Amino acid sequence: MKDNYDHITTSQAIFDVVKRGNYVEETRIQYEIKCIGTEIETAQMGKDTVKYKFTITKIDLLTDTKKSHEFVRRYTHFLWLQNELQNKQIGRVIPSLPEKQTVYDKDKRKLEFVYFMQKILSHKKLQQIDCLERFFSEELRDYDAFQHYIDNMKESQSMINMVINTGISVMNMFSKFYNYNSVQIINRIPDENDKQFEEFKKELEQNKSNTEIITSDIQKIVQKLQIQARSLSNSFDIFMNECQGVEEFTTLKTIIKIYESYEIKLRQKYVYRMEASIKDYDQAIKLINLYKELKEQINKDTQLINNPNYRSQIDELKMQINNNKQKVEQLHINFLDDIDLFKQQQSWCLNDVQKKFYIDLQECYDSIKQQKTAQHL
Repeated sequence: MKDNYDHITTSQAIFDVVKRGNYVEETRIQYEIKCIGTEIETAQMGKDTVKYKFTITKIDLLTDTKKSHEFVRRYTHFLWLQNELQNKQIGRVIPSLPEKQTVYDKDKRKLEFVYFMQKILSHKKLQQIDCLERFFSEELRDYDAFQHYIDNMKESQSMINMVINTGISVMNMFSKFYNYNSVQIINRIPDENDKQFEEFKKELEQNKSNTEIITSDIQKIVQKLQIQARSLSNSFDIFMNECQGVEEFTTLKTIIKIYESYEIKLRQKYVYRMEASIKDYDQAIKLINLYKELKEQINKDTQLINNPNYRSQIDELKMQINNNKQKVEQLHINFLDDIDLFKQQQSWCLNDVQKKFYIDLQECYDSIKQQKTAQHL
């Protein structure tokens, strides 16, 4: 085995992303989230409900005091929280969630939920929002209590409020009533804000691309550990009967376990985390696209008002324009308020991965060396 392991050859890509992140002041309060178990409940229709049990610890760094409690949630609860935050804080970069799938890795999903919650709780502007407080509240820590709370919330919300609070849904609804193809629409001239958002988009897309390169390199290294473990395991199986009890054979068995344990550790600790980071870039880019779509919609509706064929819909158009203008303003303010924090979190993630991945990988190879050295003593 080589003394030097394969290096990630994308340190420049990491630097290019990190240098764009701005410093964000530290906070006095920190939160720790851990998943401590899962429970699978099979319904009468045969569809399983997976419940995840977590502990949340609030840490006051000044007084060094801690307060913890457990809570139980399922996938739809996380989706509810994400939707509530996106609707109430349009323009803020809300972290990504894993896609809804019938077959999935439950261990991976647990970590993805933890990443989601950690990012949410590290965002100062979100910590005081009612839906977030209810999600983590000790009062609603039990599954049934929180599910009952969500059900009551859904019953109290009318369809109109749900449409008003979802920018893209508003656009889709009104596009069914207005035939824009029958009107010659003059293209909107981009303003300074548009240009600023376009620059943000280019930067985020470049950062995402660099992060994908880094993630791919990490995956390749982790995959090599997996391949090595399987290769040695096959040799172990072939010679198991002939070499049972031989010292070298016992050492080989230990080395296989080291490879297997570190392959799992590095994949869960770094690969899953980087994949979540890539999805978060998509969340930010979607906001920029929504900003552009809303302004395009305002431009179209404004021109329809002056068209004689749409006089009967003037009130609806004015309401639509007013709603979208409010969303554009809120999105613009919140996005500019959020983007530095988002870039800082992403760059911190890359720095942390770059530093600790090498340490853990070296630890893996050092453990294997120790086994080989002990064998020859």
